[in-house]
Amino acid sequence: MRPTASGLIFLLLGAALGIAAYRFSLPGMLPAGLLLVALVILSGLVVAVASGRLAVALSSRTRHVDGSPLTTVGKEAQIDLSVQNRTPLPVGSFTLDLRMEDGFGPDRTLKLPGLSARGEDGASVTVIPTRRGISGVADVGLRIDGPFGLVTRRRRTGTRLTVAVAVPDQRLPVHAAPRTSLDQSDSDRLLRGTSTLDFHTREYVPGDDMRHVHWSSTARLGELMVRERAHEETPTAVILLDTLGADPEGHGADIAVTAAAAAALHHLDRDSEVIFWSGPTRLLLASGRGRDAVRLESARHPAGAQVPDDTNVPKSAWHVSICALSTARADALSSKLPRGQARSRFVVEELDDDGVSLDTTLFGGALNVPHQWRRDAGAVR
Repeated sequence: MRPTASGLIFLLLGAALGIAAYRFSLPGMLPAGLLLVALVILSGLVVAVASGRLAVALSSRTRHVDGSPLTTVGKEAQIDLSVQNRTPLPVGSFTLDLRMEDGFGPDRTLKLPGLSARGEDGASVTVIPTRRGISGVADVGLRIDGPFGLVTRRRRTGTRLTVAVAVPDQRLPVHAAPRTSLDQSDSDRLLRGTSTLDFHTREYVPGDDMRHVHWSSTARLGELMVRERAHEETPTAVILLDTLGADPEGHGADIAVTAAAAAALHHLDRDSEVIFWSGPTRLLLASGRGRDAVRLESARHPAGAQVPDDTNVPKSAWHVSICALSTARADALSSKLPRGQARSRFVVEELDDDGVSLDTTLFGGALNVPHQWRRDAGAVR
């Protein structure tokens, strides 16, 4: 808390009047000097009480996933701010300074006209995040002037808002297709007519519906057989996202995260289950909420996270996408896969420099995965 220029003038003038009252025996000046000093002191007391009783709250008008506000790089996000006066006295105009996390947009300053006793007011700001990660509003500063503009006080409210910023939804071509249910099953199938349903036959057990008896199989095998619908297996894809060795000041991890998220969305769009290894974190994703989980993890993934060396990739997985920063890490992860398993490699180190710069927004302002990966998704077998 400090006096403003007007407050300093009042203090100096009050002191001068007090000195003159004693020096020149002018007692009439003393009350005027005391009044000027008292006004500054009163203004300071009001500011101290009012600033400590202003409550600031932040919220975001974005979708929430698992309780976390979620937005996307390059997309507008609206932040709502509300201020409540918890004193029985009106409060004059004040200023709020919003300090943003790196990549969440420039800092903002809002000036509010004042609040009535027990009153409440609010304002909104629009931000456009430029980098993925856990970001948001780091702090809100309050600057309030006392009555007559004689004293001002600045303080940090400690109010913050955490927002997950995901990479944009993109589609990365993966040159592979899941096996059909016929390929995935070892059971004999009964294919009849034009039905797309799969069935198999098994021995009759007491309690089975006699309407499901398969008479031709019964006649051929000499024992009672029933027809049963086969349980179709959902194809499973695996994503290995490894950003070991990421430069804290660089953007290589952002490129790898974008590739992993795009590959995961590609598989989910084809009704595959996805096992997503984001460093040491294992996520099991399915269509629907799985897409939101991919977006949230693209924001949460810490640069430098390593997929464990003992990670077990199921042999039944029809495709594996390896997203890594270095060729050495991609080779190490590939060496643990079964021979002949379909896979795609997205290695940041192997990209050409042209068109992969992240100096402006995410990818040189284009917000797209590198063009090399769009032409050839690096599929190998």
